[in-house]
Amino acid sequence: MSYLSRREGRYHYRRRFPLPVAELLGRSEYRKALGTADRAEALRLARQVSVEFDRICSEALAPVANDPVERRASVPVDPRAVLASLQAVVERVTLRAVTDMAPGAKLVTRNWQTELDWQKRAYSMAAQGMPPPGMEAVHPLESMAAVRALEALERGEPPTLGAGIPGPVDTPVEQVSQQGDRRTAQQFAVALDGYCERVSAGRVGIMRKLCNDVLRWPSTPAQQVQRIMAYAEGKLAAGGKASSVHTQAAGMITILREVPGWDGISLPKQGAVARAIRAGGALQKNARDPMPLAVVAQVQTALDARGDAVDAAAMRLLVRYGVRPLELLSEGPAALTMREDIVGNREQVFQAGLSGAKNAASRRDLPVAAEDVPLFNLVLSGFGDGSTAERGRQRVTRLSRAVSAALLKIPGITGQVSLYSARHTAADLLRAAGASDAEVGGILGHTQSGNKHTGVYGGTAPLTRQRELLARVRELLDKQNTLQAV
Repeated sequence: MSYLSRREGRYHYRRRFPLPVAELLGRSEYRKALGTADRAEALRLARQVSVEFDRICSEALAPVANDPVERRASVPVDPRAVLASLQAVVERVTLRAVTDMAPGAKLVTRNWQTELDWQKRAYSMAAQGMPPPGMEAVHPLESMAAVRALEALERGEPPTLGAGIPGPVDTPVEQVSQQGDRRTAQQFAVALDGYCERVSAGRVGIMRKLCNDVLRWPSTPAQQVQRIMAYAEGKLAAGGKASSVHTQAAGMITILREVPGWDGISLPKQGAVARAIRAGGALQKNARDPMPLAVVAQVQTALDARGDAVDAAAMRLLVRYGVRPLELLSEGPAALTMREDIVGNREQVFQAGLSGAKNAASRRDLPVAAEDVPLFNLVLSGFGDGSTAERGRQRVTRLSRAVSAALLKIPGITGQVSLYSARHTAADLLRAAGASDAEVGGILGHTQSGNKHTGVYGGTAPLTRQRELLARVRELLDKQNTLQAV
C-alpha cells in the first residue's frame, strides 16, 4: 500500500498510527508532504517515508529499561532547576488546556476532553519513568505536577497562575545565588520594543503573544530558559514540528539576549528536547530546491500567457534580484528611490525590507538596472489598497498559485520547487557569477557571520560589487533564454 493522497496536484504521505502508538503519541495520523506532482517519484519517496514511519512506531513501543533511575543516571540533573521549573510546567499545561477548551480550537484529537485525557496519559507515563517519544527530558516530578494541574482543571478548580508552589521552590539560597541576574518585566519590555522595531508587523504580533504566554517576571536567565524548554517539550509532545518549535524558542532567546546583562543566554545542548529543537533549526540544502533555468523560462512563458503583467514582472524580478516574495510584493512606489553613497555617487535602488524586515540584515539597498526600472514601477505601483501585511500576503498567495499551476504542467520536475525556489535560483546564479557566500548573503539579506554588530555600522557604502554581480546574473539569464529560443 502506497499511503499516497493528492492535494492541489501534489502528493502527500498519509498513514494512520496503530492504536497503541496513537495513544502514546497523541496523534492518530502521520502526514508528510512529498513535494512532487509526479506519481513515480511520489511512490519512491513514500517507500523512504515508510521506513521513518516504522521507526517512529518502533521507538514508541520499545520496552523501557527495568530501572528508570539507572536509565537516567547518565544525565546530569540539577534538583534546584527542577523545583524552579514546576510553576512554569503548571502554568503551561493549564494555559494550553484552557486554550484547547475554547470553541473552534485547533486540536490534535477529536475534542478537548480527549485532548486532556491523552495529555494526562503521556505525563503519567513520564512520571512512572516511561516517557513517550519527545518527553525523555521531562523530570518525573514535573510530570506529576502537570498531571495534578490537569486533574484540577477537569474538576473545575484551575490553579492560580503566577502563585508560588508550596515547598522549596523559592528558597533563600536560590534567591541569593541568582539575585544579581534577576530582571523585571519593565526591563524586558524595553528589550522587546527594541526587537519589534526591527522586524515585520506579523513577526511582532507572533513574538509578543509568545513571550506573554511563556515568559514570567521577575526572573533569572536560567528560569526563563527552563520555561522555554518546558514550552518546547509540550509542543513537541503534542506533535508540533521541530522546525517551528526551534523558530519559536530561538526567537524568545534572541529577545532575551537584548535584556541588559543577558547577552550570553542560550538554549541547552544536552537532553532529548534540546537535541530535537536544535535538529529543527538545522538548515538543509534540499529543504527547498532551486528552480532550474529551463523551468524558470517555462514558468515565465506561462505567466506571460496568463496576461497578468504584474505577476509576470514580479517573477522576473524575484529571479534577477533574489528578494523574498513578500519583500517585493509588500512594497509600494516609495521602495524604488535614489541613493547617494558615502563618496557622492547617486544610483537608483530598491529598498528591500522597507515596510518590515525579517531581521536587521533584511533591510538593504539593491542597485536596480536601468532596464528593470519599468518592471519595478509596474510591480510596486500595483500594490493597491489595504494594509501592508494583508495586501502583501494576498499578492504573494496569488503569484504562488499561478507559479504552482505552471509547475504542474511541466513534466519531470522533482524536489521541493515552488515560488520561493526563485530565490534559491538567484543564489546559485550569484555564485556562478563569482560571488562569495558572504556576498550572496548580503544581497539575499542574510545575517552576516562573525561579529554581527559590524552589520549595523555605516549604511552608505558604494554598491559597486552588488551591481556587478547582479548584472552578471542578468547576463546568465539572458544567455539561457537565448539558448531556449534556439
